[in-house]
Amino acid sequence: MAMNTKPLFRKVLQIGFVVRDSEATARRYWEQFGIGPWRFYTIDSTNTSNMRFRGRPVQHSFRAALADFAGLTLELIEPLEGPSVYSEHLQRHGEGLHHLAMGVDDYDSACDQLKRSGFDELQAGRPYDVNDYSYFDTAAVLGCITELYSADTPGRSFPSPELTVPSAAGSRPDEK
Repeated sequence: MAMNTKPLFRKVLQIGFVVRDSEATARRYWEQFGIGPWRFYTIDSTNTSNMRFRGRPVQHSFRAALADFAGLTLELIEPLEGPSVYSEHLQRHGEGLHHLAMGVDDYDSACDQLKRSGFDELQAGRPYDVNDYSYFDTAAVLGCITELYSADTPGRSFPSPELTVPSAAGSRPDEK
């Protein structure tokens, strides 16, 4: 039975991969395919409020590397400490595709609709007080987890990255 006639998802915004070493993976993507530059952030309880995992408050950390690619964002996620959907993924499946982040018209309504349709919220948080994110267990239907995130809070943005690969002085691989 269909949830409704209006599509819930507008478009794919991001493709997320779980990896064991985000920096080494980003360097490979850059050197072998010219994908990058990558911006790195460590997400943990010092910069992220309302962290939840399987419905309970949690303190965990992960390193996220982001790169713009073909009109969407690629994300490499390296779990660091504590329970998370990322460490579960590595244990169960190894490295690879983890989630698609989907654009929606209304974050709160979309989250409610997914919950009402029986999709469990796996993990959530609010990094840098910029926006909220939630992962939903849509793997049985879509083949991967679905991430939704809210619109950015006006006047708020992610800080400068901790690391960029290649460095700001780096050149494109084909310019060597």
